[in-house]
Amino acid sequence: MKKNIIFINLMLLMLQSLAVLGAAEFSEGRVKLVLNENTGRFSLYYLTDIKKERYQSFFVDKDPRTSFVSILVDDKSYRLGDSTAFRIKVQNEGSKPAIVFESAALEVVQEFEFIRIGGSTLANGVKMTIRVTNRGEKSIPVGIRFVLDTALGENTPNHFYTDKQQVSAELALTSKDSDSFWVSKNDTLGFMGSIVTAESARPDLVHFANWKRLNDASWKVSPSNGRNFNLLPYSIGDSAVAYYYDPVAIPRGGVRSVSVLLGLASENGFETVGKSVEGDISQLLGTAPGTGTDELSLRTDLIMLGDVINKIDAILTSQQGVSDEDLAALESILAKLKEKHVSR
Repeated sequence: MKKNIIFINLMLLMLQSLAVLGAAEFSEGRVKLVLNENTGRFSLYYLTDIKKERYQSFFVDKDPRTSFVSILVDDKSYRLGDSTAFRIKVQNEGSKPAIVFESAALEVVQEFEFIRIGGSTLANGVKMTIRVTNRGEKSIPVGIRFVLDTALGENTPNHFYTDKQQVSAELALTSKDSDSFWVSKNDTLGFMGSIVTAESARPDLVHFANWKRLNDASWKVSPSNGRNFNLLPYSIGDSAVAYYYDPVAIPRGGVRSVSVLLGLASENGFETVGKSVEGDISQLLGTAPGTGTDELSLRTDLIMLGDVINKIDAILTSQQGVSDEDLAALESILAKLKEKHVSR
């Protein structure tokens, strides 16, 4: 038994190592995007510690294959990255990184664009667009599914919340519901996903459920509102969110496109979304070749000052006061910045 456990652990380590191979990294502002050409999956991270360049994953990244895109063509489901019917490549055209899946009949492009949410001065999210192009000779009905293996809220009573409700158990939202975004959050980081965007059709179904239930289904799993996030005996408290766009006929040469916004949680959701400033984190922090230590220090201080301003704005908006600890921290940061720059 012990040998079996050791063997399984070794296999998991090998799979994780293989997943790293073929990975391309793209960073902008406080977001890092990793696209893996071998698995056809992506991971998304937020820069929680600027000076140490320490990132935290927005969702499960130990095995990125637990999140995926699949399409339904003539009632047959294809999980992109796993299906041998599609070739995979990573591209970066026009500063929009993408994973491209190609077959004789279809091309599916999963494209990403860095965005700024909630008035942030730096990129803190991405816009993910899935485009399906019909390369065949006739019209084809195509459905789109996106399953995201969330994790931040799994140690709390409410694994998710939306702008309308707390989500402590399985929940299916249809086009009749008015929820516009969801949040998965722990004590240090909040991750947010859109349900409604101005640039894309609303999904026909957004399903919060046990990850294994969603993963094991070839397409949709029958919703059971109020069911817990367990699937005994092994999958306990493991939640995920799935987007479903029902099949729509794509004519010959036609394109179907849907978009989802993902990023740092904001109380106002995606009310304020802007394009990211150009430049990756090395440029923003001044660590690119040719950047002097004085410029590095100044850029880092500017980012820190922006964070302080955002924190003060959040305190004023909440009208709930500020703790002595938070106040002392803010005063300390501002005092150090003043001492460093005003005395020059």
